[in-house]
Amino acid sequence: MNPLAGRSPAITATRDGRFPDRAGFGRSWEEILETSAIWQGLDCGQYLKAWCGYAPDHVVERFAGVNHIGIYMGDYDHDDEVFGWHAHLHDLRTSGQVTTVEMGPSYISPRQYGTPGWWNSIVLADGRVIEMFACRRYGPWADRSADERGRLMSHVAVDVHTDTDVRHVLDHLDQAVDHLEKIAFTEADELGHTYGHVRNNDSDSVLEIVYEAPRAGTGHSDGSH
Repeated sequence: MNPLAGRSPAITATRDGRFPDRAGFGRSWEEILETSAIWQGLDCGQYLKAWCGYAPDHVVERFAGVNHIGIYMGDYDHDDEVFGWHAHLHDLRTSGQVTTVEMGPSYISPRQYGTPGWWNSIVLADGRVIEMFACRRYGPWADRSADERGRLMSHVAVDVHTDTDVRHVLDHLDQAVDHLEKIAFTEADELGHTYGHVRNNDSDSVLEIVYEAPRAGTGHSDGSH
């Protein structure tokens, strides 16, 4: 049995629903690395079947593996908490563990869940990409359970072979499965990425589909969050 079936990438910081304090940054980083390693070899077709109960061949054959994982790190009260984590990631870049660090405001959380948020995106020295999310503890978002908040923001992102595959997979899942809903789509952003998110409204969990056009360098940025 696939041990990741029905799960989303997570670290223990997600379980109590609060963003880690500075003293917990080191432990959080180790957990992030461990989680990335576990999810990198995911069988994406099997995962889709477990995630929503539906994985037709014409969808699965478009999958090319894991593009990145997204981890929800918990709610914050002040932006400085997330800025401190961003500075910590830059320290890891200086030490050579990380090659790229980027940060930006969330796209999805204010539109879908009524609260602002931030994303940090990194590329490890071995090429793995990890995204980390945080939302302000505010409004109706704060009324959701910690587990639900983690499931809604954490996700695995699946690579597909062409940009048209992204729309095909998203549209087909949205139309074919009643409890799935396409919640975001961006076509050919400034870095050549086409991507989108589909949410399972029964489990309050998300799957991302990504195509990256070949380009120089290793940077990664995902403004969809």
